[in-house]
Amino acid sequence: MVYIILDLEWNSVYGVKIRGFINEIIEIGAVMLDERFREIGSFSVLVKSQIGKRLQAHVKEMTNISKKDLESGYTFDEAVAMFRAWIGKREHVALSWGDGDIRVLLSNTRYHTSGRALSYIQSYVDLQDYFRHRMHTSRSQQIGLAAAGELLGLDCTNYALHRALDDSRFAAQCLHAIYDPGDFPDFVRPCDAAFYAQLEYKPRVVSDINSPLVDKRQLYYICRGCGRPAAQATEWRFASRGFQAEFECRHCGARAKAMVTFKKMYNSVEIKRSAKELTGNEKPECRNEK
Repeated sequence: MVYIILDLEWNSVYGVKIRGFINEIIEIGAVMLDERFREIGSFSVLVKSQIGKRLQAHVKEMTNISKKDLESGYTFDEAVAMFRAWIGKREHVALSWGDGDIRVLLSNTRYHTSGRALSYIQSYVDLQDYFRHRMHTSRSQQIGLAAAGELLGLDCTNYALHRALDDSRFAAQCLHAIYDPGDFPDFVRPCDAAFYAQLEYKPRVVSDINSPLVDKRQLYYICRGCGRPAAQATEWRFASRGFQAEFECRHCGARAKAMVTFKKMYNSVEIKRSAKELTGNEKPECRNEK
């Protein structure tokens, strides 16, 4: 068994074939680790721009990759064939920091070849998700690779972050720091039909308050001043991608506008809440008669 830590760099371009924007891969990098997390191989290749003609300025600045650099690269099909040959027939688990790289690799594969799957990847772990589990951080919190390294006390100064190979190597160092044989297998997913169905699923914000996806028990607000449940002052209404209502604390008199967002994920409902304190000059939008 080996671990393959994958990272991609990409450029957002307009794809005529799909009549929409696509993140076109411009670099593929990966490291291969043995069961003791020792690096036993590496892969790095630049990918020619075949969809877009212009390299976004922020991409050039972040990666230090130029249009001229990409001209000496390989086509997407050639780069993937090389990557596939590099992996070989070894039993492996592929990992990336967040599932964005796998999604982009799949979208590029479908654009160029109409392929519906990544047949050369056997199983997969979202390393960012595993990191959140090990560090007990919120699943809704997006933690970048550099921030994760800082939390782990790892030094990234010797890595050229935002370059695919170095990002892979630093992610491998993070994996080594958090790996636990007791729970890691729970995060390994076979790349089967269900895996691709989840990758294709597009999360949506629930806008109907009477939907069974809305847990009405979550429609509350705790006063930030005294920590007690506040009284609802207005009806809940949907605005700015969430349900909003005003509350007033009967103990300290503080008022606030609370927002609760319900987002339907593939196999769960993600709930996020926020609040804005109101001044005494602001009037409630709609009094709750109940």
